[in-house]
Amino acid sequence: MSSNNASKAGRKPNAGAFAQADNVVENYADMRIQSIEDLKTQLHYAAQFRAKYHRPFITVSYAQSIDGSIASRKREPLVLSGPKSWELTHQIRACCDAILIGIGTVLADDPQLSARRVDGKNPQPIILDTHLRTPLNAKCVQRNDVNSWIINGKTDSIPKIRVLEEAGAKPLTCATGTNGKIDLLALMDLLAAMNINSLMVEGGAQVITSFVNSKLVDLFIITIAPKLVGGLQVLNSRGLEAAQYLDCEQVHYQHLGNDIIVWARPGWKVT
Repeated sequence: MSSNNASKAGRKPNAGAFAQADNVVENYADMRIQSIEDLKTQLHYAAQFRAKYHRPFITVSYAQSIDGSIASRKREPLVLSGPKSWELTHQIRACCDAILIGIGTVLADDPQLSARRVDGKNPQPIILDTHLRTPLNAKCVQRNDVNSWIINGKTDSIPKIRVLEEAGAKPLTCATGTNGKIDLLALMDLLAAMNINSLMVEGGAQVITSFVNSKLVDLFIITIAPKLVGGLQVLNSRGLEAAQYLDCEQVHYQHLGNDIIVWARPGWKVT
């Protein structure tokens, strides 16, 4: 994931496009989102947001321990969310057009990336996998209801692409940055062109850090579980750039069982 900080929000949309919705889009940052109902309401305008900013509305949502761990020191998966918080996660998934994780999360957790715990549609699974390492038997690949998109860098490995396609996945080539990882701004162009209006980013740590560095976050929904782990931190401090002094705004705390849910908007500084 490239952490280029260039923003495409300044590009002008097509003349006259969604003119009637312009005021709604301009005031997106002022809209308070403090519940799943609020999120559903605001995502009604996600298509207009995409048309103006050439990218989806992006929600970064994950579960962490009190000390900020999202996995063990050995990068093994942890059960952090309680039942009610886990249900909220599936509600968020059902609200969004697509859900994105990195290949590390696929290899460690093997998630389905569905919204099976609630009523509603399943989001489009998207895997950031520069070198096409996604296992053919991964649960997100083996699903019958949708073809997972495997976002890879330019590759000459036609056999890998064909095998993944035969397994049910849809490899999509995307530009990479100077660090050799997927360029997130190029990916946003790709997703906008494919009519993805809203995107949920679930992890892992490198993916979340890259989205923060690229200032590609419109909303944080963070589950804090009452546990101390001493494990893998959610933000990779060695790769952290944009969020060293990021203040969150419109912060709201929600109790679900023993967990605390933090709803917050990032207060990006205009530079």
